Amino acid sequence: MNDRTDTEPRDPAVGDQRQRFLGKTCLVTGGSRGLGLAAAQAFAREGARVVIIARDPHQLKVASGLIGDGTVTVAADISSVAGIKAALAEVAGEVDHVDAAYINAGHAGMKRLDAMDEATWDRVFDTNVKGSFFLMQGLKPLLAPGGAVVFCGSAAGRRASAGTAAYGASKAALEHLTRILAAEVVADGIRVNIVVPAGMNTDIAFRTTGLAPGGADAFRERIRLSTPMLREGEPEELADAVLFLASSEAGYITGASLVLDGGLTSFLRPTA
Repeated sequence: MNDRTDTEPRDPAVGDQRQRFLGKTCLVTGGSRGLGLAAAQAFAREGARVVIIARDPHQLKVASGLIGDGTVTVAADISSVAGIKAALAEVAGEVDHVDAAYINAGHAGMKRLDAMDEATWDRVFDTNVKGSFFLMQGLKPLLAPGGAVVFCGSAAGRRASAGTAAYGASKAALEHLTRILAAEVVADGIRVNIVVPAGMNTDIAFRTTGLAPGGADAFRERIRLSTPMLREGEPEELADAVLFLASSEAGYITGASLVLDGGLTSFLRPTA
């Protein structure tokens, strides 16, 4: 089998200098690291005032320095309605509207049938599904006409594998929820879409409930080898997709899923 890595990612330093979000306010949940941080940095580079929400105050401070001056940080756990209300009250005290939101915060729990427990199941669904829905509900009054919301799904919601019952089912639910919410707010001039990444070059595997100690690298390698392009996606590539869906360039796109998975959910890599 040819194990050459196909289509190398672009150098994130060699990006365009568009200012699609100049003068706009963009909110990112889970914005202190990984995919959320990459998107927040990209919004800032294109002129946005950025609001990030995450649980860890220290990591928020680090992220704020990476994103740039004027970044608004809100420490909150948005897996509960109470946490969401508190977070959005703080956001509303800092900004009077939001033009685009990337709802990225999520929780990964990998446990098989016999090992799954209620606490893990609830944490995954509370964060990935309940939290996303009620965040959208609370955010709606702040969204400006013409606003856009982008959720973060996962290839695990499309391709079944052992151990992903909670995580995969939650992401499948979120992808369908995206279409329902798009229908509910289309008359308000708000677009709702979802990005669907597969294996990404972040540290999420090291923070995934249920993976054996020291098993994160092996987990990532299994995904890489099952991906036709034989590599992980880069956070900057995901950020490109998020910003596209959040921008006026996607003005006629709503209720859509943009898959970034190196072909994982579409085909098998040819062996010859």
